[in-house]
Amino acid sequence: MRLDSSHRKRRRPLTIQQSDIAIIGAGVVGCAIAQELSLRYGNKKKIMVIEKFPGIGLETSSLNSGVLHSGIHQDPNFLKSRLAFEGSQKAAEYMKSKGLPILNCGMLIAISMKALRSGLYREWQNLYHLIRRGKEQGIKFQFLTAFGVKKLEPNIQAVGGIFIPNVWVIDPKMFFTALAKDAQEKGVNFFCNEEVIAIERGQSDYRIKTEKYKDFEVIGTNEYRSAIVINSAGLYADEVAALAGFSNYKIYPWRGEYYEAVNLPKNLVSRLIYPAVPYNYPGKGIHFSPRVDGSLFLGPNARPVPKKCYYIEEQTPVGQFLEAAQQFCPMIKKENLKWAYSGIRPKLTDQPEETDFIIRLDAANPPFINLIGIESPGLSASMAIARYVSDVISTYT
Repeated sequence: MRLDSSHRKRRRPLTIQQSDIAIIGAGVVGCAIAQELSLRYGNKKKIMVIEKFPGIGLETSSLNSGVLHSGIHQDPNFLKSRLAFEGSQKAAEYMKSKGLPILNCGMLIAISMKALRSGLYREWQNLYHLIRRGKEQGIKFQFLTAFGVKKLEPNIQAVGGIFIPNVWVIDPKMFFTALAKDAQEKGVNFFCNEEVIAIERGQSDYRIKTEKYKDFEVIGTNEYRSAIVINSAGLYADEVAALAGFSNYKIYPWRGEYYEAVNLPKNLVSRLIYPAVPYNYPGKGIHFSPRVDGSLFLGPNARPVPKKCYYIEEQTPVGQFLEAAQQFCPMIKKENLKWAYSGIRPKLTDQPEETDFIIRLDAANPPFINLIGIESPGLSASMAIARYVSDVISTYT
């Protein structure tokens, strides 16, 4: 177990490293930023990534659906929606260029047959909000009747809906691993098992102090100095920001759980099937989530949890996921669903409402950029976020 700060002992640094740009956090966004900066600067800038876990992308970045979203679920006025639209295109092109698996399945947002019994009003209103958002963002989609849904997905029962063709599913681990490899090949250094415990601002750079871990035990401390710091620490970005003196941020952990669909016909569902959720819903709704390896999952739900590491405690009963599945595919039974895993989102509120990404230059001399609340669609937006952050710091490099 990692030591609480009250048990930390003062140690002399094992090493002192100097860089031009330091990225704190090696999730998919941190890896994308490292890759983008390496392309821009090559060997002209010394770039490093500091990660507290033993490897890259071990939290939110790998515990998701792997969907490259269009941005239709986001407020068109948000930075989040623009970066998701741009980033999903870039990520899809990147995966194809690398020869990595990508599922060009599209997304069906449907109104279930069950909605007929409740008069359809609420579901159609929810779908209308999504359609309006999609039109404002220039997202291509087509309307489907019940017959159109059946033609597209024979095992799905729905009154109708919309189909967005330009939505993909990828293996997120392959994605961020490739980004990190690209960055490393161009000279970016990754330092894992290094937990940031202090950040001191100087006249021309920042001193970043870390505790070095081995087998979850502290073996010493290191010191890193960098002219520019980018805080991309995901769930812990608020804590890292506070270490640097920016204590106005707070992240609320929300958990999304997944059940795997088992012992069912192959290709029962081949596309992403989403319900039409209200515009202020904290997630995108429990959906059918096919994967590049042919497996099928249901999820995620969205619920606040008391801690940022609350992954397996108080698992949501299967009934909630069974109901979500059966509204579109009644042949799925309780015994076909098995709890699989969960991921935790770094939300900026404890209320069921939508918030934008925060990507802010909180200090200009020397530069310190905070990325706070990079939740879904953070995977989709990652390469666009990297471009955005690189543009912000370009005047300082």
